[in-house]
Amino acid sequence: TTIGKNAFYGDKKLKKIVIKTKKLKKVGKNALKGISKTAQIQVPKSKRSKYKKLFKKSTGYVSTMKVK
Repeated sequence: TTIGKNAFYGDKKLKKIVIKTKKLKKVGKNALKGISKTAQIQVPKSKRSKYKKLFKKSTGYVSTMKVK
């Protein structure tokens, strides 16, 4: 239900994250900071818009990343 603070911080080679759960409630601060700027985050279709909002809140998400 949670991706912790600094979870993927600084992993420059990380290009794809797959989230299968429909129960994600929180993404920690700087969780995505420092990963590939073109990373793709794959989420369940039914939760796409909700999860997109979660990732944009001080997680290190940049506009070149895609939530699919």
